[in-house]
Amino acid sequence: MHLVNPAIDGEPWRFDYWRVGPSKHLFWAELDCNDGTAYPYEWRLSESIALAKEFEFIRATLGDLPIKVSSGYRTPSWNKKVGGSRTSQHIFGRALDLYPPRTKMLPELLDAAILVAHRRGGRIRGIGHYRTFIHIDLRPGDRVCRWRGNRVRPELSRVA
Repeated sequence: MHLVNPAIDGEPWRFDYWRVGPSKHLFWAELDCNDGTAYPYEWRLSESIALAKEFEFIRATLGDLPIKVSSGYRTPSWNKKVGGSRTSQHIFGRALDLYPPRTKMLPELLDAAILVAHRRGGRIRGIGHYRTFIHIDLRPGDRVCRWRGNRVRPELSRVA
C-alpha cells in the first residue's frame, strides 16, 4: 500500500484512496466500478495484484509514462448499462480499459500491451483495440485473444 508522502505533499501521513492500490501507479479508485461500487475485497490479494503487475509492465514499456484507466471492475448491472459483453472480464475484476499517455499514440499503447502479453510469464490473455482506448484482461487460458472493438467511446464517469 502506498501512503501520501508528507515530504511531497506537505501534510501528515494519511490514507488517500486516490493514491493507494495494488501497485505504485494503479489505485483502488481506478479499479472501482464507475457506478461507485468498490473493487471487491475478496479479489484485492489475487486478481488486482496480477492485473496491476501487467499494468506496470505496460507502463514501463512506454517509458514509465502515466496511463489513464477509464474502466476497471464493473458490476453486472453497470456492465449491462454500458453495453459490455455478458462474459466481460471486467465483471470478474480482471480487466482494464486504458488510454495512452499524452505523448504516445494509441498504436504505441497497443504494441506495448501485445509485447507484455507475449513476454515470458505474461498473464494478459485478452487485448481489445477500440477507436480511442485499448482493453486488456487476464482471462483464463493459455492463448491471447485479440479483437478490434466497435464501441465509440469508453465509459468515463460515475453515475450520480
